[in-house]
Amino acid sequence: MDRGTQERNVNMRVDKGISALLLLALLLLGAGCHQDERAGAPASLPTPEEISGDNTAPAAVPEWLNPAVAVDGLQEAAGTPPAHNTVADNTAADNTAAVGPETVATVASPPTETKTESGLSLPRESASPAPSPSAHKPKPAAAPALSKGARDASSPEWAKGREELVYRVDFIGITMGYARFRYQGKVSIAGKPAYHLNVRAWTSGVLSFIYPINETIDYYLDAESITPIRQEFTQRERKEDDVALYDQETGKITYRYRQSGKIRKEVTTVPSVYDPVSIAYYFRWKDLGVENRPRNMYGGRKVYQISSRILGNERIRTEHGEVDTIAVVPLIRRDGKPDDKGDFKIWFSNDERRVPVRLYAKFRKIKDWTLVGELIPPGGKTGG
Repeated sequence: MDRGTQERNVNMRVDKGISALLLLALLLLGAGCHQDERAGAPASLPTPEEISGDNTAPAAVPEWLNPAVAVDGLQEAAGTPPAHNTVADNTAADNTAAVGPETVATVASPPTETKTESGLSLPRESASPAPSPSAHKPKPAAAPALSKGARDASSPEWAKGREELVYRVDFIGITMGYARFRYQGKVSIAGKPAYHLNVRAWTSGVLSFIYPINETIDYYLDAESITPIRQEFTQRERKEDDVALYDQETGKITYRYRQSGKIRKEVTTVPSVYDPVSIAYYFRWKDLGVENRPRNMYGGRKVYQISSRILGNERIRTEHGEVDTIAVVPLIRRDGKPDDKGDFKIWFSNDERRVPVRLYAKFRKIKDWTLVGELIPPGGKTGG
């Protein structure tokens, strides 16, 4: 295998690992990320510039692409500190002249429900060293009860103010990179309300020299269903940036070159389809722990049906200190059949925002491998 092909394969695997840290570490197995045993030196925490900076300046909107118009003022305030950055804080382009589509078969998603979850308070204590993610066994508990005042179904808690979450991603005990998830505000695209997320992923330490990844993706999610409307990819390694346009009525995803608008490829999935990031934000809003309401998610090659099971309430040690969480196991199926490839667990903050505090994945391929995504506290110790 030539070096160019090897780098593309590794970049794809690491990208999947970072983007899946919120919910779907299982996809790493399908992508084969665990097969790459190269390891960089342990990396220090990212500097403030690394966390807050992007890899490029905002690109101008090409003529063929409908602009995203801010409607809540958060876009204009993008230079101010995020309102929520800890767990304690309470398209319409035509698709003609396409290349041959790739078809992925699966079952249809059920209609989106307006049932909401409640929020519980989240205490903070002094920080202490974080033990193994599986060190605390959850207390048996039912799904969190609704509060006296039901949450506003029309507005997720994470969309009520600016939010920035930064995660360190460790693979077999070695830091391989970081991921930043920033809520930018509510926008309108061709009259359709949407939530704007800006996601940046980058490798660190020695790995950043061997396999440099510094990618930014702007997500525009339908304000009613949280399904993607479009994604705008910016990556230094690419000669041309991409835009992915979702037709949620037909399930067609069209990838176009940003500048020219020329179609690069098309993929046919199913209506009302999510991706790893949008489905994580959906479960932060509703249906967390509802096993019989799976959502269809396109993982780059296949479509999976995703739901979750609540194990119980669990108090865990993190870099934030002691945190009350809801321990959740993702339930992943393909064509309705369980797709069990390892031990996966996610800890969500036990409040209305449902912040993913930690993700832990353990799987076996000849030997045991682990992947941990850990939320980094703001203003923590940084390194160069």
